[in-house]
Amino acid sequence: QIRVYEITGPLFFGAADAIEHIVVKDFTTCLVLRMRSVPAIDASAMRSLRDLAARAKKKHITLIFSHATTADVVMKKDHFIELIGEEHFLPNIVEALGYAENMVADSGHKAAK
Repeated sequence: QIRVYEITGPLFFGAADAIEHIVVKDFTTCLVLRMRSVPAIDASAMRSLRDLAARAKKKHITLIFSHATTADVVMKKDHFIELIGEEHFLPNIVEALGYAENMVADSGHKAAK
């Protein structure tokens, strides 16, 4: 139910296309994007992330970001963090996975009721 993608390198025009090709399975409920090696991000990448967020929302998939500290300034300026929810931005992969696991467990408890 949890799918993890690691993004490395600057997210500029050409690399932003890779975001559009992120695949989620029907059973995916959380998508974790690990961004520890992203030194910079541009407007085209932000558009791609917004598109990904819209696709995820449509499929009821929660987006979780790990290590987005370098991209943090651009994401804040673009109001992306506000769109996704600040609680979905975690400082490292361990915390991001723990958060995702808790979300999956909580959704399982709600479904069982």
